[in-house]
Amino acid sequence: MRAPTLQKILLFGTAMGLYLLSAINVHHGKSVHIGIDINKPLRITWPFEISVVGDMGERGLRIAPKVGRGWLGEAGGDATYRFYIPQDGTYHLWADCLWHDACSNAIYAQFNDLDKAIIGNDPIYHQWHWVRGFTVELKKGSNTLLLSNHSDNVSLQKIMLTTSALAKPDDVGNVFSDVFYDGFDGCDKGNFGRWQVVSGEWQVLDPATQKVDGKNVLIGRSDKDALIMFSGNWVDCSVSVSVRTFDNKDSGGSVGICFGLKDQTTFYELRCHHERADAKARMQLVQNTADQVNILKEFEVPWAHERWHQIEINMEADSIAIVIDDQDPVQTVVSAPIHGGIGFHLEGKGITHFDDVHVRQIENNSGVIPLAE
Repeated sequence: MRAPTLQKILLFGTAMGLYLLSAINVHHGKSVHIGIDINKPLRITWPFEISVVGDMGERGLRIAPKVGRGWLGEAGGDATYRFYIPQDGTYHLWADCLWHDACSNAIYAQFNDLDKAIIGNDPIYHQWHWVRGFTVELKKGSNTLLLSNHSDNVSLQKIMLTTSALAKPDDVGNVFSDVFYDGFDGCDKGNFGRWQVVSGEWQVLDPATQKVDGKNVLIGRSDKDALIMFSGNWVDCSVSVSVRTFDNKDSGGSVGICFGLKDQTTFYELRCHHERADAKARMQLVQNTADQVNILKEFEVPWAHERWHQIEINMEADSIAIVIDDQDPVQTVVSAPIHGGIGFHLEGKGITHFDDVHVRQIENNSGVIPLAE
């Protein structure tokens, strides 16, 4: 693919701060890229500080260890940036970050008077990497970004905005593209406070005492039916989750991974019927609506109780591909793109463990356009 042509670069320096504006010619028209100078906040409040954060003396924004741990109620501190948007549009946020561990891997970001949202919660530690943040609608003119405290022991070197959904930074090798992650790791219970329990009993295994512990899991208990949901509007994405079932002597039970979830009656679901008689599970891909349940695909996979199984569901414009452990993908054609949130659904009496929930954006690598420096 021919490298995009850099059309113009403008460097602005005002009382509002310093930022870089570039426009790139791409296949689908002109793409605008904006870099915000992280070292020149309009205002900054401790425990945020501008300090040396890189191995070669690079400066950036950071919160030191053991100060301002927002997940322990020690929230406080922020950094405000002002920047210029040359045209109305949907902008995609990226941040170049350094995290310490599962309790030190996120900050809050808020544009103008919109709701704040998390950047991070990804499981890449002790190395600089690009984190894909959320998308935001911005108007032409002066805009404000407020970064506020979620975790201690975090550092940032760069903040970038781009109107291209395909563009991504290319000056580091490791680009993290999860749009959602929950490892239920104790600190702030991951995102557990934002899950909606519809039925059954759901809890995180001892988060208060275990802190950062890979054994922390989401436990679902059901006597008849249990459902938990996380709202979202993700499209062209993959859902990956670790699942562990237990022999509950109820052969009619099932465990479901929900996706494309609109509400508690409308979603797609991969159902796992784990029979006691053999070491296999009967899988069903179903489409649930308020009126009916349509079975789209049925197949069997090897399955063992009390061991972790990895389930990955990939959704693209016209298909669903399911990968379980090291088995071959199972493909199903669908008539329309799938978008919505995720959830877990238990039927019958039983207990199931869930961990390491990822929602990742599906990218066509041949169409990725690097951001210009």
